[in-house]
Amino acid sequence: MDIVKAAIKASQHQLTTLIGEDTDLLILLLYYAEANNRGLYFRSDKSTVPKVYNISEMKQVLGSDMCSQLLFIHAFTGCDTTSRIFSVGKKSAFQKLVNGEWTIQTCANAFLLPNQANSVIEDLGSKAMAVLFGGKSTDSLASLRYNLLIKKIVSAKSFVTPERLPPTKPSTKYHSFRVFYQIMVWTGKESDMNAVDWGWKLEDNQFVPVMTKKTAVPESLLQMVHCNCTTACRTRCSCSRYGLPCTPACGPCQIENCENPHN
Repeated sequence: MDIVKAAIKASQHQLTTLIGEDTDLLILLLYYAEANNRGLYFRSDKSTVPKVYNISEMKQVLGSDMCSQLLFIHAFTGCDTTSRIFSVGKKSAFQKLVNGEWTIQTCANAFLLPNQANSVIEDLGSKAMAVLFGGKSTDSLASLRYNLLIKKIVSAKSFVTPERLPPTKPSTKYHSFRVFYQIMVWTGKESDMNAVDWGWKLEDNQFVPVMTKKTAVPESLLQMVHCNCTTACRTRCSCSRYGLPCTPACGPCQIENCENPHN
């Protein structure tokens, strides 16, 4: 933060280039950049060919509102203090924002406002997570996880791992808390906040993230298989073979004659 503010101040008097590899620097430069600078650039030497970003031009193209909303996109999809969401990248989240996805825009704006209640942040975070995984803001994460699991089991040729599903509601809650707290820190509005109320706890005088005690997936779901029986589900049925009931993931088995009917 201090590096970014120093670069912003220097750019008011002379052409300034901030050199770094952290995406946080680019996002914060876009947020804090002012129109009356003498030239402000960000250069990354991470790749073989250095990338140079004209911050003033980028902010003019994106607009101040979107540059502010990028704080949410960056923190929610993973930054130095928040977890990355498996299979959901910054590009796909950014595209939803650019395309005017209402839920993402609403959450991005709400996470910029101080003094939000924990319950509000938890609710908005769950809605944003559902949308990022292709669901609707009205979908519960539990139902979305189950429906996606069923689809993946039907088409999968190997074991479906839990990380390929949307996060659970408890883990999304703590993730959203940490995202909100980080945005408040970035924008200098965290003075009245306590980190332990927002997804962090103190251990040996260090802040560590609060982890949910709920398992990623119930053991029964991890054992789920599916069959495509066209006759009675008996000896040749894969579900029966493993002593499991048929589920909605199964094909059109003969429900009336099935010894392990769909639940």
